[in-house]
Amino acid sequence: MQAPLVFRAILGLLMDLAIPASLGAFVMAAMRLRSEGGMNFEASGGFLKWLLWGCFLLSLPGVSHWLAQESVPGAQQLVIAGATGAPYTAGIERVTNDFVNDVLIGHIVPVVAASLVFKAVLDMSQGYNPLASIIAALFLLGVQGFYNLATGSWMQTGDAYGMTDMLMSMFGYAANQISPIVGGLALSAAILNHVRHRPWGALAASGLAFLCVSGIWALVTHFAGVSL
Repeated sequence: MQAPLVFRAILGLLMDLAIPASLGAFVMAAMRLRSEGGMNFEASGGFLKWLLWGCFLLSLPGVSHWLAQESVPGAQQLVIAGATGAPYTAGIERVTNDFVNDVLIGHIVPVVAASLVFKAVLDMSQGYNPLASIIAALFLLGVQGFYNLATGSWMQTGDAYGMTDMLMSMFGYAANQISPIVGGLALSAAILNHVRHRPWGALAASGLAFLCVSGIWALVTHFAGVSL
């Protein structure tokens, strides 16, 4: 028995609002990154949780199809709702999309990023490391590009495993694109510290480790006997 149109319209609205909600989740992930230190994150902290929620919301249609294939009661209504629209919910969807894209991403995020840059200057004036605030500001300013990558090359499939595929693609991007840059910077800092007769061993080891992230991951999967 098919649900009434009003319920299908509400479900369709919620499914459509998952896209702007994922953008909001990525913004919250950037804020949690700063509160967790900026240059590192907690293994079970809010940064990874907000990333997980953002990926889940982006891959929600694929999860709905998988639940329907597993004959979960009511899952078929989610699939139908994803393609159902109604005039009385279109206004809410339009306002929400405009708020997220124009107000949150277009105006609030740059202001928050600017405040983090100012905080970096204040941290440096007090003798603290300014990189934590700068990295969080860069992540905030790159949320739109992050979202474009998540819905583009990172979303290899739209099925039920789209969320995990997206997370592994994020790891691959961090390991193959970002880590070599960080490794080069760390080695440059180690050389500079060596010339200035300051401690350089930790920087050199970190730089080599960043350059070998992909190899370390390959060794871990090989030792564990798994193939991904």
